[in-house]
Amino acid sequence: MSILITWSAFIAAWRDYPLEPGRRIGRRYVVQALLGMGSYGLTYLATDTSHDVSVAIKQARRSKGSLAQELLKREAEALQAVRHPRLPVFRGLVSEGRDHYLVMSYLRGDTLEQLIFDRKQRFTERDCARIALQLLTLVAYVHAHGYVHLDLRIPNVLFHDDELYLIDFGLARRIGEPLDDEPEPVKRRCRLWPARRASGQPTKASQGSRGSQGSQPPPQPHDKRAEPADDLEAVGHFMLFMLYSTYEPDAASADKPEPSWQEELTLSTEMRRILERLLRLQSPYAEAAEVIRDLQSFDEPQTPPHG
Repeated sequence: MSILITWSAFIAAWRDYPLEPGRRIGRRYVVQALLGMGSYGLTYLATDTSHDVSVAIKQARRSKGSLAQELLKREAEALQAVRHPRLPVFRGLVSEGRDHYLVMSYLRGDTLEQLIFDRKQRFTERDCARIALQLLTLVAYVHAHGYVHLDLRIPNVLFHDDELYLIDFGLARRIGEPLDDEPEPVKRRCRLWPARRASGQPTKASQGSRGSQGSQPPPQPHDKRAEPADDLEAVGHFMLFMLYSTYEPDAASADKPEPSWQEELTLSTEMRRILERLLRLQSPYAEAAEVIRDLQSFDEPQTPPHG
């Protein structure tokens, strides 16, 4: 059995081997570099030779068959429904034999993941509130146009010239759309948001104040549908990534049971309340506009630094 699994994995990797720089797509696009690889697609930086501009092109993984192609079409529909200067702009769909591509505008910038883990940038409560406000403005826009993003993670948020951009609508769904027909990896990404410390260790972001619920949210019903609350919960975990950037773990407590984020982080009462509502540990927010109002009135108190 292990030999069969290894052989299948080899075949899948061979079928999904990234395109080489210089490869032409649809006659007008020339691949420049591989930007990233996801479960169902590979994304490239390319040049649109008809206008001499950079574009991003997502290729459906051959090994995933018609499912990857369907997800690509769904992403194209979502992008066409949520046109905004700080979201990717749909440019077109291209098919060449067994290969299928989604062409989008290319958005430059550093992801929050790069800023935290590569550049070791630290974020205060005020920084966190300011950035979350920018993100929630886009989230509210997406919701107002009938969609839920469902993948609000730190690799999918870009910063360029102090502006925030939201990318990767590969999991986006219409509000109310059933998720039961999704492949299992997609379901897990939609439903589980494992926040991590800036050091890369898992946190109890989904725990209550006493850390008794475990690190995953409760099981979802079988008739789960895409809803704005999913994005709001993801924003809570997104904010925890930023807040953990200033956390300095105590070496003496390394062998002790991991405490909840409420116990580890020194937060203002208001920030704690906002996070607990986002993570549905208190009365959850009904809509993004409600969170925006709380963050706009947020006033960070003067607290002593860690250490």
